[in-house]
Amino acid sequence: MEPMTDDEIRAIKADYDADLDKAMQRRDERLRAAIASGRKQADLVRITEWSREAVRQALNPEAREAVRRARAAKKEVTG
Repeated sequence: MEPMTDDEIRAIKADYDADLDKAMQRRDERLRAAIASGRKQADLVRITEWSREAVRQALNPEAREAVRRARAAKKEVTG
């Protein structure tokens, strides 16, 4: 058996990232539906046992993007 190529290994990561992104979108939609149904953010935190920040970002995609941009900028500065 031949070793996997670099491209085959990169495809593993790309597939994982795509699947993770889809799962996050589905989760976020379902959490927003829970809020629309009358549940509170505190309920979601208590029931899911996720942090308040994780739930806040799931409910507010703009907040998640702001955090991603800040992390990317920090990474560029620190190398």
